Amino acid sequence: MPSLTNSAAACLLLSAAALLNRSASAQMPGTPLLQNAFANPGITAAVDIASLGGASSYAAAGAWAPGSARFQFSGGVGARTRTGAATRTVYGLRLNLPLLGATSSFGASLFAGYGGVSGGGMDSSTTRSLIPVGATLGYRLAFGGNHGLSIYGSPIYESVGRGGGASSVSVFRGAVGLDIGITSSIGATLGLEFGSSASAESGKPSGTAFGAALSYAIGGGR
Repeated sequence: MPSLTNSAAACLLLSAAALLNRSASAQMPGTPLLQNAFANPGITAAVDIASLGGASSYAAAGAWAPGSARFQFSGGVGARTRTGAATRTVYGLRLNLPLLGATSSFGASLFAGYGGVSGGGMDSSTTRSLIPVGATLGYRLAFGGNHGLSIYGSPIYESVGRGGGASSVSVFRGAVGLDIGITSSIGATLGLEFGSSASAESGKPSGTAFGAALSYAIGGGR
């Protein structure tokens, strides 16, 4: 029979799973790839803002995972703006596969996605499509009833399709994120994606992308 201490620890970990992992993001070019190792069962909606290389992005995103939380789909669409340039539509989809962490504080997952940019006048310095593949390690902690936090990091390989008929290029990047459980339904995400600097003509993601999001887990307050 499990001890009282073990039962209490299990309840705490399940509470952490319910309180955290409220992020809903997808790989939209110009935004940091922030993928938690844990999946939140049900539907989560979010609004995101991001900045990379002098451009700003504003987007709406959503995520869904089954009750087993064995996988999670996320998707989003938004607008990317830059002074002196046309506003472009960005969009993305991602699949996350948790490998461990259903009943523990530590988690790991694998993910892959696709992101695109629509609009005319793209030259070889413009990212047209982005295919990221990576892994995440995360740690979560619940405290104070309806509050908690989760921190995670990801190494990422990104294949970048460029505009103007230019050939694809690839780049390795890294990302770190923080999910905060504000209430049983509302969460916030802060994070950044980073890598080496590249020339403007390369079409590669370059420098550091900053991002923030506010999310709502539908039915999370039940």
